[in-house]
Amino acid sequence: MAVQIPPEYQGKLEPIENGDTRTDDEIFRSLLDYRPVTSEKNLWTFWDSGIHGMPGWCQRNVIGWVRICGPDWTIRVLDSNPESPNYAAKYIPKGLPDAFYNNTMDGSHSGPHSADFLRGACLYEYGGVWADSSTFLLRTMDDICWNQLEDPASPYRVAVPVMFDNLLNCFLAARKHDPFIKRWHEIFMHVWQGRSNPDGLAQHPLLAPVAHHFVRNLESSVEQDFGLKVPMDKLVEYGSQMVCWTRVTLLEDVGDGFSGPDYWSQNVIWIDCPRELVLPFRKEGSDAPDFAKAQELFDQFSLKRDGDKDSAQYKAAEKMIWEQLTEASMLKIGTIKGLVEWVGLGTLWNRPENSGKESAPGTFGELLRYVPLHYKQTRTGVLTREAKRPLATIKKGTLEP
Repeated sequence: MAVQIPPEYQGKLEPIENGDTRTDDEIFRSLLDYRPVTSEKNLWTFWDSGIHGMPGWCQRNVIGWVRICGPDWTIRVLDSNPESPNYAAKYIPKGLPDAFYNNTMDGSHSGPHSADFLRGACLYEYGGVWADSSTFLLRTMDDICWNQLEDPASPYRVAVPVMFDNLLNCFLAARKHDPFIKRWHEIFMHVWQGRSNPDGLAQHPLLAPVAHHFVRNLESSVEQDFGLKVPMDKLVEYGSQMVCWTRVTLLEDVGDGFSGPDYWSQNVIWIDCPRELVLPFRKEGSDAPDFAKAQELFDQFSLKRDGDKDSAQYKAAEKMIWEQLTEASMLKIGTIKGLVEWVGLGTLWNRPENSGKESAPGTFGELLRYVPLHYKQTRTGVLTREAKRPLATIKKGTLEP
């Protein structure tokens, strides 16, 4: 396939050789096998019914991860099926809520919350990267952050996308047995004890005192720009793992030699989330992605590249896709079904009549699949935000109310 890079973007990409000659089907079949952990270069994701149950566009995302990251990285799609080679309990046999192991999770977001249980567990136990399957990867993990995390001269051990001065937990990278990840996961498991859904977590004694910090950072943007249609408590419950993260960032050293505020501001790479993960949705002056523009982006992804190059729609699609390919590390497609008024781009792609339209041959969307396999960005590292130590902190133990 011949690619014509517009002149203004040519200096931002350089050609590479991709040595993986397998077909997509061969890579897909390889992802069905159990892979023992042999290093920290693990890329984890989860789909409750396994990779076979994923929407096709998410399957293609994961296949792309394999090609982009190369043989040094092991990609795993964990699931909830005890008969599956990739059953999550084969990697995390204990320590998660009983409802996960007993397959009794309920509530409208049981799949995402099951994934939340595994994020911290897998990263603490084995190290590596967690990414939601709804993420298009455009660069290698080494280039994004791993080279920094494994550099003995670097202070960084964790990298997360940041907006609203907190993480967005769709992507996390961490070295094995990281002390911040340990405390974060401990809090999350503690608040989920005896639960099968998150109802009432906003009032949990460990979360209620810090939830206002979490809410304060995003409330105005979410209410004005995000299309939220439920009470803020429901967003806190949906994002309870991120509230647990907020708690760790506020916990001062109480004698165990660990300061959450210091670690958060000195040992974590703050990836600029709006620019590196959700660039097409970014709004100037707001941290809240404009996910409501899903139909506009759907049309741009589906637009044929051999169309009228002078049309406003063509120019907008070309600008969107080449900025994404040269200035961002990935593209996270958000959904948050049931909590917002808008229909997400992923929801549109999930509809049977739209199967394959995210990267159909000859479209701008096809470039998002093809270009990262044949070109790499010439820039180094990622856009980051200045790390800030929280002004108001808490002098309590990890699980102390």
